[in-house]
Amino acid sequence: MKIKTKDITKIALLVALLAVGAFITIPIGPVPFTLQNFFVFMTGLILTPSYAFLTVIIYILLGLIGLPIFAGFHGGIQSIFSPSFGFLIAFAIGAAFISKFAHGEKNFKKIMLILILAEVIFYAIGLPYMYHILNNVMGNPMNISKVFTIGMIPFIIPDLAKAVVAAIITPRILKELK
Repeated sequence: MKIKTKDITKIALLVALLAVGAFITIPIGPVPFTLQNFFVFMTGLILTPSYAFLTVIIYILLGLIGLPIFAGFHGGIQSIFSPSFGFLIAFAIGAAFISKFAHGEKNFKKIMLILILAEVIFYAIGLPYMYHILNNVMGNPMNISKVFTIGMIPFIIPDLAKAVVAAIITPRILKELK
């Protein structure tokens, strides 16, 4: 499959927006509040599954080679040992999932359902990763209940709000991109 210039442009723009989303940070614990998942939603809704996955992988690789594009202006291979890195892994899978089931979709309810399911994917991968890093790498003993309390509970309402905004604006963006 040959990649088109407009697809490269979309991928590059969304990689940049993922970085910008990481820069908009409110530190509230081991996982900061950012706008990254909003841009993961947008990536999945705008791009095809393979391009959505590729976009997030490019973002992760750029951060791992040292560009300070992760939350808190961090980067480098040591980021793998951050409690929040599991969420970045989940973002790649979630972006492809969103795209597979909602790419080009115009129905708000269907988009919202897919975005909520993507959030479940984010938490299903990110929280166990956080638990492992906090307990086994950082030596900060924490039970699973506490991990849910710091890694999920404060984010549920803001994540739903970001999903609503993405579900509302994406059909309009797609219309303009045609």
